[in-house]
Amino acid sequence: MKKIWVIILAAFVIAACNSKPKEHEKSEDNQNLTIITGKIENNTEPFAYLTYNSVTDTVKIDENGQFTAKIMISNPTGISLVSGRNYTRIYALPQSKINFSANATNFFNTLSFTGNEEEANNFLALQSKIMQNAGLNTESFLYASDYKMFLSSLNGLMDKLKQQLDEFATENTEKYPDFVILETERLKMLEASLILTYYTPLANSDKIITEIDNRLNSLISEIDLNNPKMINISEFKPLVQNYISFLLNQQIKSEKIEFSSAPQYAEYYFAKIDEVFIENTVREEVYYSFLKDFIAYYGAESVVEIYSRYRDIATNKTRLSELEKIFSEYNKLAKGQPSANWSFPDINGKYYSLSDFKGKYVYIDVWAAWCGPCKRELPFLAELKEKFAGKNIEIIGISVDENREDWINMLQSQNMKGIQLHAGGWDNELCNHFKITGIPRFILLDKEGNIINANADRPSGNIEEVLNSLEGM
Repeated sequence: MKKIWVIILAAFVIAACNSKPKEHEKSEDNQNLTIITGKIENNTEPFAYLTYNSVTDTVKIDENGQFTAKIMISNPTGISLVSGRNYTRIYALPQSKINFSANATNFFNTLSFTGNEEEANNFLALQSKIMQNAGLNTESFLYASDYKMFLSSLNGLMDKLKQQLDEFATENTEKYPDFVILETERLKMLEASLILTYYTPLANSDKIITEIDNRLNSLISEIDLNNPKMINISEFKPLVQNYISFLLNQQIKSEKIEFSSAPQYAEYYFAKIDEVFIENTVREEVYYSFLKDFIAYYGAESVVEIYSRYRDIATNKTRLSELEKIFSEYNKLAKGQPSANWSFPDINGKYYSLSDFKGKYVYIDVWAAWCGPCKRELPFLAELKEKFAGKNIEIIGISVDENREDWINMLQSQNMKGIQLHAGGWDNELCNHFKITGIPRFILLDKEGNIINANADRPSGNIEEVLNSLEGM
């Protein structure tokens, strides 16, 4: 039986492997309209992505590096803005008009806000700079081999962030009382998420470190996860991702559970959510958010029963309609449904289409040079290609790198063999048809170009057994 063991890392670790979401229409007549304008000098990115309230908006950046985002919010809201490798958080109220400027070549040192909530947002800009300078994804922090080095880096980061918050609160608590309270809670969530990101793999391997264990338990006990005010804090979802995965993996280990299907895994995952979240508003929010994640990663079929339970507790009719539409769209990806007949060039400019491989099974790897999880699959993928060389299957790599040179450099540095194609970004027939919202993504098609599995096993997983079972391989 296939063992499903998922550890979802915090958003600041895996964000690079998330794709461009769809843009949402906005009505400018609503009293809750908030407008964010920005100018990024020396910009090379086509889009900015604003995430808030479980929604991500895609905003076009013009040739002068300028953009305008119009969003609808009914409460004080934290917004994450990402463009390429640059990011910041924004604090907005309904009807706010916020402006920022920065230079893409030195983003964190030049980022500056004006307009409404100016003081709060310049504070957040400084916090982003501290986070950027902390070197999270290095061997002296989240990948430290010695836990004492990790704790030293964590303490250094949290001390700086808390000191800056104390200074801000001294001058601005009267103007931003709720903001200061929420930022205090956010820092607790951030600290807990960082600990979970580092500690979960160790705990899974039975390396229990009492000092970290006690610190984690103390932090979690201080955070009121069932307080609806916590929902809009930017670190809420990353913390929930990490914490639920940590608790579930502990259960998997202690009870020696092996999952044979994604729906079975989803049942355990959402059962753990039910244990932690008992307040109705928060529970509904968590259900909605993680239903979307499971649909994106495993397909709608993984959460049919969970969605039925969500309908029983849901009060937001707009979200219900959204999920109904998603489920309807994912029916197109069921086994036996035809794949889109995509067409992409190889390194020499020769185009390949799905129809070129009629009569053969097709296993597709959708990846990018900047995606860490994609890179970790490369050795397994190379081994898979060797084992199935000469058999009735094509194993094809399709890169969504927008920068062609990055793709070419990866092909050459990793000596990647076989048919390697360049999609040139996310907006193409393959990604749109298969609702690809994150990578790596693997797709298995039959000899007629019909879907066997729109979300197939990875090379490091059970795919070899699946391929060997196919008729006429």
